[in-house]
Amino acid sequence: MLIDLGSTHNFIHCKIAKELNCHNIKLSMGEYVLTSPMLSIPMGGADVVLGVQWLQSLGTTTFNFQEIFMKFSAEGKEVELRVITGKPGNIISSNGMTKLLKKEQRV
Repeated sequence: MLIDLGSTHNFIHCKIAKELNCHNIKLSMGEYVLTSPMLSIPMGGADVVLGVQWLQSLGTTTFNFQEIFMKFSAEGKEVELRVITGKPGNIISSNGMTKLLKKEQRV
């Protein structure tokens, strides 16, 4: 997933959107859960791009570009999202992402 201040909308890789047969997905980032409409397009490098469409929904947001994190409030709780540094513990493929999202839809 990529958070992009230069993207006007939220995007999902068209392959994943087609396999899930949806454009409104539910993403979990730690305890924070995001449900947002997505435009499906072919992409490389990231399966999901969150742009200004999502950022505007957050209200007041703090960015720290030196330590690379952002903070905002959601449902009365402070949420802090940090960049993954070093070698990530788990890298998920498009197929793996699709399986996880399908599993989440069934719950």
